[in-house]
Amino acid sequence: SLVAVLAVSIISTTLTADDGVSISSNISATNNYVWRGMTQSANRAAIQGGMDIEYSGLYLGTWLSNVDFGSPATTEVDGYFGYGGEIAGVEYDLGYIKFAYLNEGDANFEEAYIELSKDFGVASIGATYSMDIDNSHDDIALEASVGLTQDYSLDLGWGDYDEVGTRYSVGVSKSFEEIDFSIGYHEFTHDTDDSS
Repeated sequence: SLVAVLAVSIISTTLTADDGVSISSNISATNNYVWRGMTQSANRAAIQGGMDIEYSGLYLGTWLSNVDFGSPATTEVDGYFGYGGEIAGVEYDLGYIKFAYLNEGDANFEEAYIELSKDFGVASIGATYSMDIDNSHDDIALEASVGLTQDYSLDLGWGDYDEVGTRYSVGVSKSFEEIDFSIGYHEFTHDTDDSS
């Protein structure tokens, strides 16, 4: 299936203490909540937001969005923590995340993840491996971003969600101070006809 996504995000750092602790928040609106190539909002709009606490590379956060699977679940509430840093110019991020769905606890699941990325100035690349703690649906994702004129970026993505499907994405994004704007297309191919 092919879907188009338009998203606007506002990021604001609310507090940075003298001891190095920072608290940041974000809120976004999108015409379609797409995760790993699949709509999570029945191809309808979603309002999303989160908050993070960070200290010396350690972070803890939460993120929420409305969802629509045609089931009792109405809201996704994620909780995560991890540690990020840099070695020889390569950034890394190790963490844990729990995806929870209000009114449908049986759909909850957990993942551990590792992310590596490198910024070359005119372009950046990244790779993420997510291990499903509850079953065998691990995921691998590759991303690349290339700078364009007037501070626009061309964003490319590929991923394989084990036993679920493969996805591709292409988009354009731009940041205006603390506001991020992006538009993109996502293509998802199920591994089997009855996947959902």
